[in-house]
Amino acid sequence: MFHNDRKTIGVFAENMSSEVQHKVCDGLIREATDRGYNVALFSSQGSYGQSPLFCEGDMQIYQLPPYEELSGAILILDTMDKKENIQTVVDLVKKRCSCPIVSIRMTVPGVNTVLVDNSTCMESVIRHVVEDHKCKNICFMTGPRDHFDAIERLESFKTIMASYGRTVEDHQIYYGDFWKAHGVLACDYFLNGGHERPDAIICANDYMAITMISELISRGYRVPDDIIVTGYDGLDYGLSFSPAVTTAEAPFEDMGREGVKLIDKQQTDRTHPETIYLKSKLCLRESCGCLKKHDLKLMAIRREQYEALQQGNHRSTVFSYMSTQLAEHSTLEGISDILSNYLAGNFTNLRSYAVCLNRDMSSDHKMLKYTEDMDVRVAYVDGKMRPRANVPFKKKDLLPAGFTGSEPQAWYFIPLHFLDYSLGYEAFRFDDAHPAGITYFQFDVILCNNIYETLTYAKMQKMIRELQTSSLHDALTGLYNRGAFTTYGGQLFEAAKASKSPVFIAVLDMDNLKIINDVYGHVEGDYALKRVATTISKCCSDQFIFARTGGDEYYVIGQDVDEKAVAECMNAIEKELEAFNASKKKKYEIHASSGYYVDVPSAEETMDDFIKVADSFMYHNKLENKKRRGEPLR
Repeated sequence: MFHNDRKTIGVFAENMSSEVQHKVCDGLIREATDRGYNVALFSSQGSYGQSPLFCEGDMQIYQLPPYEELSGAILILDTMDKKENIQTVVDLVKKRCSCPIVSIRMTVPGVNTVLVDNSTCMESVIRHVVEDHKCKNICFMTGPRDHFDAIERLESFKTIMASYGRTVEDHQIYYGDFWKAHGVLACDYFLNGGHERPDAIICANDYMAITMISELISRGYRVPDDIIVTGYDGLDYGLSFSPAVTTAEAPFEDMGREGVKLIDKQQTDRTHPETIYLKSKLCLRESCGCLKKHDLKLMAIRREQYEALQQGNHRSTVFSYMSTQLAEHSTLEGISDILSNYLAGNFTNLRSYAVCLNRDMSSDHKMLKYTEDMDVRVAYVDGKMRPRANVPFKKKDLLPAGFTGSEPQAWYFIPLHFLDYSLGYEAFRFDDAHPAGITYFQFDVILCNNIYETLTYAKMQKMIRELQTSSLHDALTGLYNRGAFTTYGGQLFEAAKASKSPVFIAVLDMDNLKIINDVYGHVEGDYALKRVATTISKCCSDQFIFARTGGDEYYVIGQDVDEKAVAECMNAIEKELEAFNASKKKKYEIHASSGYYVDVPSAEETMDDFIKVADSFMYHNKLENKKRRGEPLR
């Protein structure tokens, strides 16, 4: 994989905008690189706030990996909020991988696991609040009732409180969401339930703690002076908030490293699944009153967060301009040109980037999976843009040769889709263990929308061309129809009139079409009509305009041609049909009678006047042909 003969570890995650995912991936990529492994990280964007069809399109990324070629698989799936999605990925990995598998932060039966010890993870925070801050009335905000982390962290809280001889009542527990939606409800529950106001509220993660602090401040409470609030995870996000959140820091980077170490160990020593437990550590900050605002680490983090916010605002503006520019282009080549102006300046430490699109997306059928043959249509390799790239490769290779080197590679693969319509995927590689985040999600959405709009525009143009063709051409023979002949033939006739040059019109009428239809069927009748049309096209000059103007009637018009040339053309048509009849390919014969009129039109004459004369000659010749062939004169 990656064309460098190194072993590759596949990583399966979701929601790379999460700081938790950042840290785990940072650790595992660094450890894998140190040990000489490639890393191929496959991540969906997540279903938060999205439609079911978007989620279906997002999950297609897990159909991409060449599972059978992986030397290890790491699952980081606890951020998925849909159990069926977790099960889909687990089933794919278990079914198709023959390598060691490690699950991080979630127990998966039958595979290696790296976990935080939830039985003790909250202990340092709880004991600090009880022993150092002398809090007596302590409430606990946990996660969803059925989430394994929420269950274990709540049990840890109860156990530690029991060690102090304190019983935890129902009113001291609130079930949140591990996210930011329950701040108001949780405050109402703890403060307006008729019970004594809590001295401290311990939250099972930092996101809920921040939401809780924010809501308390909005209600006039001072944190930590009135109520202490703590969290869990140790996210930098919690340091950027004011007051910074006291928390227990989970060893996320170490979890990633341990996952790689397990895979490396089990390349040669695979006996039974192992479980590794890591411990969290207490981080004292402002929300309990133990960290002052002048703390250097706190100031550094807040400075970084400020810079990140400014960069994010800048990118939002830049990406808005990018979206507008992309909308001006109606081809994939145009999209490539625009992206070349935005990649390097807006993606930190970006080394290489590729937009890999499905083959034959111009077809009318809806693509719901990746094609076996793919094309790189945007290529940024080792800091250099390859203009208007169109590099074919096999899906199983993930990337074409020449995009990777001999050193260990770490690539992120992110799905490109419009709802459930599969477009392809993006591939990112960074100069260091840099995780893709919310910036890339914003970029992806703009890119997906514009690729889909480009494809839709191309299909619309194709439909317009087809409609134009069908409006001008006879559906059976492909010749012009009567309307087209009236338009284009009329223009030619008027041009001849203006230049006082000769013009001719020939009228051809197929003989005995009714007999062919009645005896041999309409399929054969259609064949005969197409044969006459093919013969006219073959024998007439490309400078002539010819059309099927009725059931068995054809018109030809030409300019600056003398009568001898027209006669030769009509004779050539007759001889071509006679040659076909002599071949005995059909049980019936195909004939067409013709008549023509050549003259310089006067100012008063119309094309219809010429058609009437040619038509009269055609009927005269039709009767003569019937007499010659001994057919009934009717």
